[in-house]
Amino acid sequence: MMLALLTNRLCPLLALTIIFGCGKQINDPSDVEISRAGQSEELPSSLAIQVNETESPFKSYLMPRNAWFTLPVKLLGKNASAAGKRVKIYYNLEANGNYEFHCYYQSYTLPSELAFEKCQSSDEVTIISSPDDLQKMEFPIDKGTSIKVELINPSANSLRIDAIFGVDWK
Repeated sequence: MMLALLTNRLCPLLALTIIFGCGKQINDPSDVEISRAGQSEELPSSLAIQVNETESPFKSYLMPRNAWFTLPVKLLGKNASAAGKRVKIYYNLEANGNYEFHCYYQSYTLPSELAFEKCQSSDEVTIISSPDDLQKMEFPIDKGTSIKVELINPSANSLRIDAIFGVDWK
């Protein structure tokens, strides 16, 4: 008798619990798309952005998802001398032109390298001025924003500049 009473009362409650469990259907399309994107999309642990002076003085990379970046201490120049060249890199650049901060690199002694100079907020306040400090930090980059590498003083030669970032995708 007790077993019949429990079966009649518990079975409908268990069925309702299973149906309404988390408030979502198991085949919710948004859940399926997220899991597919996470499985099929392999993102690199480093990102190289290359500016070719003969093609364009800048190059942008749109972030497919949030990440933590380590910034380069130097940029590499190839195919021509980088002597006297200066590069500005914008981080968390939005479509409307707003950005979080930027860093400068300049060629000082080696014609194939542009050394870190400083990082500033979008309000031109210096936030990092030492390469040693830069190496110790990671910076968040937001999905939907861009990183833009810009050669400030381009000329007619064929200089190619490589900016290589360490990336930890979230």
